[in-house]
Amino acid sequence: MARLSVEDQFKKLQKQKIAIEQLEHVILDKETKKNLNRIVAVIEKAVAAAHTIAATPATAKKRGRPAGSKAKRTSKLAGIKIAPKYRNPEDKKQTWTGRGRMPLWAAELAEVDQLESALIKRR
Repeated sequence: MARLSVEDQFKKLQKQKIAIEQLEHVILDKETKKNLNRIVAVIEKAVAAAHTIAATPATAKKRGRPAGSKAKRTSKLAGIKIAPKYRNPEDKKQTWTGRGRMPLWAAELAEVDQLESALIKRR
């Protein structure tokens, strides 16, 4: 059996290279189609969910907190009106219930231990 010349071997290798590249393209095309089909399936699910949400009547009662709201802890007494406990001695219109942030005038009185002098006397 005669050996192939270098040129013949080179041509044979080039043909094999071309065949391998074609197979590579076929495999990549199959994977690309598979991945594309997966993406299309996910998009179709999302669209179906969006249509379901859009078809829900607006009068339906929402549960939980509205979207984007931050969870806040509030006490059981929040929002209940109570009588003021302290009155500003210099401006009788300014009062404070003793809840929440202390007003500046009350903080100044508290610094010199005279906050009790601002107490509103109950009968």
